[in-house]
Amino acid sequence: MSVNLIAGRGVTQVVIRCEEAKTSGYLDLSSCSLMFIADAIYLLLKGYEIDKVNLRNNGFKKFPKKMVTKFPNLTIFNMEGNEIEEVPTELGSWTNLKGINGANNKLQKFPEGIYELQKLVHLDLSGNLISELDVDRLYENCQALAQLNLSENPLSQETKESLKNHPKKPAKLVVKL
Repeated sequence: MSVNLIAGRGVTQVVIRCEEAKTSGYLDLSSCSLMFIADAIYLLLKGYEIDKVNLRNNGFKKFPKKMVTKFPNLTIFNMEGNEIEEVPTELGSWTNLKGINGANNKLQKFPEGIYELQKLVHLDLSGNLISELDVDRLYENCQALAQLNLSENPLSQETKESLKNHPKKPAKLVVKL
C-alpha cells in the first residue's frame, strides 16, 4: 500500500471525525497518528460547540495550546498515550473542565494550570515523570476532585503521604498512587 494512500485515508478519517463532532460536541481524534493539530481542523469546527476532546494514542510531543482558545468550553480532555513533556499554564483557562486524562506521557512537572481548575472532578496523570506537586494548593483550589491517579510517577514518600492524609483533602477524593 502506498504512503499517499495511507495518508489520504488518515486525512479522510480526521475529516469524518470533525464532521461527527459538529453534531455531538465530541471531537475524537484518538489513534489518528497525529503529531499536531492542523489549523484546518479548527476551521472545520469554527462556530461549533466542542466540549469533549480525545487525542489519545497519537504522536503529540507538544500540548496543542491553540485548543485552549479554540475550544474554550471544554469539559473533558484526554491526551493519554502521547509524548507530551509540558502542559502550558493556559490550561487553567478551561474553567469548565471536569476531567483530564494525561496518563502515559512524558510530563516532568505537575501542570500549573491544573491548580486553577475548580470544577475538576477526575485527574489522571499516571505513568509520567512527575516528582513533586503542591498538594496544599491542589486540595485548596480543586475541592470538587473525586478521583486522582498519580501512580507510576517518581513521587517522594513525603508527597505520597501528604496526598493521602492532607487536612484539606476533599472528603470524597479517591487517590491512586
